[in-house]
Amino acid sequence: MGRIGTGRSAQLELKPKLAGAWVGEDKPWLVTMAAVTVAELIWWVAVWSIGLAPLPHLAIYLGLTFTALGAAIGLRLAFRLAPTEAPWRAVLLGTVLVGVGASAFLPLKYAIPAEIPFWLDRPIALAERILFGTDPWILLDRLLGWAIFPMDWLYGCWMPVQSLVLFSLILARPSAAKSRALIAYSLAWFLLGVVAAVLLSSAGPIFYDRLYGGHEFQSLDAMLRARGGWIVLAESDLMWASRTDSVPGVVAGISAVPSVHVAISLWIYLAARELAPKAALPAFLYFLLVWIGSVQLGWHYASDGLAGAVGMLAVWPLARTLQIRLSRA
Repeated sequence: MGRIGTGRSAQLELKPKLAGAWVGEDKPWLVTMAAVTVAELIWWVAVWSIGLAPLPHLAIYLGLTFTALGAAIGLRLAFRLAPTEAPWRAVLLGTVLVGVGASAFLPLKYAIPAEIPFWLDRPIALAERILFGTDPWILLDRLLGWAIFPMDWLYGCWMPVQSLVLFSLILARPSAAKSRALIAYSLAWFLLGVVAAVLLSSAGPIFYDRLYGGHEFQSLDAMLRARGGWIVLAESDLMWASRTDSVPGVVAGISAVPSVHVAISLWIYLAARELAPKAALPAFLYFLLVWIGSVQLGWHYASDGLAGAVGMLAVWPLARTLQIRLSRA
C-alpha cells in the first residue's frame, strides 16, 4: 500500500511539472504563432472577399510542412538523438500553424500590387546607381561572376534550408531561448513579409523591365543566361506568368523590399548564436552569402537586404520582450 501511495503521489507531482513546462516554455511561441496565423487569415479574407487574393494551397503547404518535419526528425535520428525533445502536441500544433500560415502568406504576397501598385523600384534603382556608380549586381558580377552557378543553387535551396532549421528548432528542448527564436520567426514573416512588403511595394531588378518596359536590366538577364543562373530564370518566369495569367500556383507572388530571404537568414544566425554557438559562424557566413546572392542574381536591390536585416534586428528584441511577458501571463 505504501508503494502504491508513493507512486500516485509521484504521478500527481509530475503532472504539474509537465503542465508548467508546457505553459511556461512552449506557450509563448505557440500563442504568438497562432496570433500571427489568425492575423494572416483575417487579412487574406479581407483581400480575397474583394477579389484581390486567390485561395490558399492549404493541402499542399500542410504536406510540405509535415515533410519538412519528417526530414528534421530523420536528421535527429541520423545523429542518434531522440526524435523530439519537445512535447509532441507542441510539435504537431506548431507544424499545423506553420503550414496554415505559409498557405495564407502566398496569396497575401500575390495581392501586394493590387493593394499598393509597385512604386519603389525606380527610386531605389536610381539611388543605388548614384551611390555605387552603377547597378550593384554589376559590381558583384565583376568580382564573383564565376560563382553565379553555385550561388544560384545556394539561393534556390534557401527554402529547404530555413525549413529544416525551423523544424529542428521546433523539435528542440523547450526553453526561453527557443521560444524567443520562434516568436521572432513568426513576427518577421508577418511584419516584414506582409506588412512592410505591402507598404514598400516593389518587384526587384529581375522584373524591372517587364514591369516598366525598356532595357535597363537587359544585361542582367543576358548575364544569368550566359553564366547558368537557371533556377532564378525559371522561378522568375513562373512568378511573372502567375501574375500576368492571374493563375497563381505554388510559386507566385512578387515582392522585393524588404528581403525576407536575408531577414530569415539573419534569424538563423541569431538563433544559432543563442542555441547552438558552434554553428554561429557558418550561419553568419550563410547570411552574408544569401544577401550577396540576392543582389547578384537580380532578385533584390542591395537596399532590400539592408531593410530585411534591419527589420530582423528590430524584431529580435521585440520577440524577447513578448516572450518574457507571455511566459509570465
